[in-house]
Amino acid sequence: MEVLYYTIIYERRIRRRRGLYCVSHCHQERTIITHTYESGGVLWTTLAAVFGVNLTSALTSTTMGNSLSDSTVPLCPVGVNNSTHHLRLGQACLSVTNADPSASLQLWAQALECYLCPPWQYLSLDPGDSHSLAVNSTYPTILYIRDNKQLDLYQMRYHFGDYGKYSLNISTSNSTDIQTVRWPNKDYLPLTLAVIFYVFLAFIWQCTKFLGRRMDMTSRSPPVQRVTDEYSPLLSSPQPRSQIYSPPQEPQPSTSTSTSTAPSQQLPPTDTDIPDGPPVPAPHGPLPDTRREGGRLISLDAFRGLAIVLMIFVNYGGGKYYFFAHSRWNGLTVADLVFPWFMWIMGTSLVFSVKSQLRRATKRHSIVFKICKRCIYLFAFGLIINSVGGKNYMPDFRILGVLQRFAISYLLTALVEVYCTNPQESPEYVWYWRFRDLVRSGFQWTYTISLVIIHIFITFLLTVPGCPRGYIGPGGLHQGGSYSNCTGGAAGYIDRVVFGSAHVYSHPTSAIIYNSNTPYDPEGLLGSLTSVLMVQFGAACGRIIVTFPSHRGRIIRWTIWATITGMLAGFLCAWSKEGGPIPVNKNLWSLSYVLCTACFAFILFTFMYFIIDQKKWWNGNPLRYAGMNSILLYVGHEMCGGLFPFSWKPVGKFHSDYLLMNLWGMSLWVVIAYICHRKKMYFSV
Repeated sequence: MEVLYYTIIYERRIRRRRGLYCVSHCHQERTIITHTYESGGVLWTTLAAVFGVNLTSALTSTTMGNSLSDSTVPLCPVGVNNSTHHLRLGQACLSVTNADPSASLQLWAQALECYLCPPWQYLSLDPGDSHSLAVNSTYPTILYIRDNKQLDLYQMRYHFGDYGKYSLNISTSNSTDIQTVRWPNKDYLPLTLAVIFYVFLAFIWQCTKFLGRRMDMTSRSPPVQRVTDEYSPLLSSPQPRSQIYSPPQEPQPSTSTSTSTAPSQQLPPTDTDIPDGPPVPAPHGPLPDTRREGGRLISLDAFRGLAIVLMIFVNYGGGKYYFFAHSRWNGLTVADLVFPWFMWIMGTSLVFSVKSQLRRATKRHSIVFKICKRCIYLFAFGLIINSVGGKNYMPDFRILGVLQRFAISYLLTALVEVYCTNPQESPEYVWYWRFRDLVRSGFQWTYTISLVIIHIFITFLLTVPGCPRGYIGPGGLHQGGSYSNCTGGAAGYIDRVVFGSAHVYSHPTSAIIYNSNTPYDPEGLLGSLTSVLMVQFGAACGRIIVTFPSHRGRIIRWTIWATITGMLAGFLCAWSKEGGPIPVNKNLWSLSYVLCTACFAFILFTFMYFIIDQKKWWNGNPLRYAGMNSILLYVGHEMCGGLFPFSWKPVGKFHSDYLLMNLWGMSLWVVIAYICHRKKMYFSV
């Protein structure tokens, strides 16, 4: 019997009950149409909402958007009557022909991204029949060719391209390779051109500055020669230009974050590879490093600026590229790196802040009061952002979020740091001198590791009703739909019990591919425990800066940290996306995810420190401007993201249209950060 095919869009959920398929998605509710047909003695009822996307997660476009009316968008004749369907970004057109002279064949498929998901039936073709359908081009698709008894004849894997047109001939014996009828768009050409444009813009800016300096050389007095050395402290205040040298001062311990530019006391070197002790001070002492301003580490500000600029870009859409969107469940994309990098940077800044306040003889309870006040502000800002767009209906108001996670993690880390930090550590040589930063922060690490152990025990041992113990999958279609309501396992269960399902994030990334209707919050309570570990890794970086004065010693230690965290992450996930006891998962903030992103943070910050603070090849601009006003940019872009001129409804429906809009919105916030810097306007909590 001929099968009716319709392109559909889902409402919110998918349920499979003894041959009855109720199909839905996370979009708004559409007109419901029911089609019933009989095949092989099995009654199938397909509940569909007609709009313009394929039947299942395998062939459904994962790109959100409205129906297309642009005449430049390719068409795809679908269904029995070959009705016209405008393809969307993330879709291609596939024409399937049954070339077998006598047997009816079925086409089943599933997206490779949907791990351990059952395939879905799309077409049942009589001999000689041919039908077209819109297929997903975001992820590779596995196609299954089956007979009327639903036995697999063969299968193939193919990654379709956006707006491409393909043909496939099938039979009982074999099938031809998928043929390209119309070549897909060159998806990565706009991204390549954008990179070239920004590199060219940076080149022109540097050339302009260079020529400006050359033209002004004749009108300026000869510059004062500033002396910097391998052991100059990196947290010192700028001094007047007229001051050529610093007078001798009392020696200070090498762990100081004081704004003084005086050298530390001579310490006995432990080896020749990592000269931890500073040299004997010159008669006039070292002069301030030109890459420091106001006691701020320029490379750290630049790193923070890179993180916030990248966050704005991916939050605005990232040009609709899948690698600029969060992973559906397991795995890692560019968008998944940004949030933990902010956690890491927060830990680094925390060490500087606490130590400097303690050295100024600030009472510890006063520091704790400031920390609590800051956490309250962060949590409050997070609640305000959650209400943007009219999402302020109290019965289903979301409580947790990004800034709320910052507040919780900062509080759990900062309180221990305040009471365990010694502002005046002894500079005397001891046996653990080469790794004294670790030994003297032993309690902080013991506390953090204890939280991680608690996280692991709860994740794998907590009993969740209706779910197997230790389940950490996305629910929905995962594992054949056996645990459809178990999204996130223990992590999701705790949030739903504490806050109630109505106050938990209802659109997790897994809903699109796995079709799970269970609310799940990626910034939930359980993930806060491993977030503390990420903050502690950043604090480890800060302790290295305030403890070891040499550039080389710092870079070597950061490289060691990057190697250790990267190797541990690889072992936990078995060096694969879906393998290992603890896969890399941003939604769960799994241990392997924290270790992996910490590895990237150490690598990237080491590189920026090397070119900015050590070699002085770059002054960190314009990223530094964004990094010094990160709170303003984050709150601002969240509240103004849907407003012109930061975004608009693109006329075209191609990657180039979205990429131009998203890069424009990102660049505007960098310009705003620059204007605020020129006017000395900095917003912090």
